[in-house]
Amino acid sequence: MEPDLQQQVFDFIAPFRLPDIWGRRKPLCLAFSVRDDLGLSPDEFDHLMNDFFLLFQVDACHYDHLAYFPEDSSPMPIKIMRQLGRCIGSSAPPAPRPLTIELLVTAARAGRWPQRD
Repeated sequence: MEPDLQQQVFDFIAPFRLPDIWGRRKPLCLAFSVRDDLGLSPDEFDHLMNDFFLLFQVDACHYDHLAYFPEDSSPMPIKIMRQLGRCIGSSAPPAPRPLTIELLVTAARAGRWPQRD
């Protein structure tokens, strides 16, 4: 059952992969970064995760969208100011947490999103 669940998560993610300029798609593996390698907008990513939670019956109570897209928490004028600030040397927003296929498979197996310290 375990390999089947892993394959189901791969099958769920596969349609979201975009081809590069040569028409190739990055191969899926457990280390595949769902956040970075799919190139989804924060809203698209949010929809993808909601579909994941429903399809795999994962309890999302410990899932925090802003942990993976921290820049979403600011209003647009603040985002623009941060971009300008980066150009002149101010600090960047917190780095997003990595979100890999392995994490999705772990959550699907456990039936809940992993709790972070």
